[in-house]
Parts: sequence; C-alpha cells; structure tokens
Amino acid sequence: MADGKQSDPGATFRDWVTQWERNFDSFANQIMGTEGFSQLMNEAQKSQLAFQRMVSQLTTQQLVNMNMPTRDDILRLTEAVQDIDRRLERIEQKLDPDAQRKPTAARRPPRTRRPTPKATEKAAKKEEKSGE
Repeated sequence: MADGKQSDPGATFRDWVTQWERNFDSFANQIMGTEGFSQLMNEAQKSQLAFQRMVSQLTTQQLVNMNMPTRDDILRLTEAVQDIDRRLERIEQKLDPDAQRKPTAARRPPRTRRPTPKATEKAAKKEEKSGE
C-alpha cells in the first residue's frame, strides 16, 4: 500500500478464473478433436444403449413373472381407449349433429338447487337489521 494502489482480490480472482477457463477450453478442444476421443464416445454410447436395453428386458420379464402389465401393455390399452373415445364422439355427432360438443371436463350438471325457505327468511331478517 506504500505505492498508493490497493489490490482488488475480486479482480485477481476473476483474472485467475478467466485464465483457467481459457487453458481448460484449449486442452478440451485438443482432446475432443482427436479420432480416439470420437471412438471412445461412440463406444460409451453403445454401452449405455446396451445397458438400457438389458434393464428394459429384465424389467419386462419381472413384470411378466409377477403377472403385471408392462409399459407396452399399458400403451396398447391407452390407444384402445382413445380409439373408443373417438368412435363414441363420431356416433354422438351423427345422432345429434346440431349440438355443439363441449369438452368433457367443461360439462357440469345444471344448477337446479334452490335455497331453503328458512335460509331466505334469515337473509331477509339480516337485511332488515342492517337497513335500520
């Protein structure tokens, strides 16, 4: 501090990190640009796919042994149900072509329920009291 300048530890750290990133990027680009690295990655991907296929087959076999549906069984059922839904929609449209079909989730029963006479009397008395 005798020369009047204060050193900034944050700036020093940022410079160090920037230099480290540049060196690492240079090293990684040199390694990844080789034919050996490409072959290694290809083999690693093949191994991963083979492992995934093996786990899938073992899981399917275990589900079959436990008499439970597999993923493929569930997908087939889903497709069958969706096909049935489409057929039902077509049948409904043929039976009543003028009706505008709403999505099933939006359909609600009509609101036919009315308040009881006792509840209307209480509400009327409340209004009288608040009006006084």
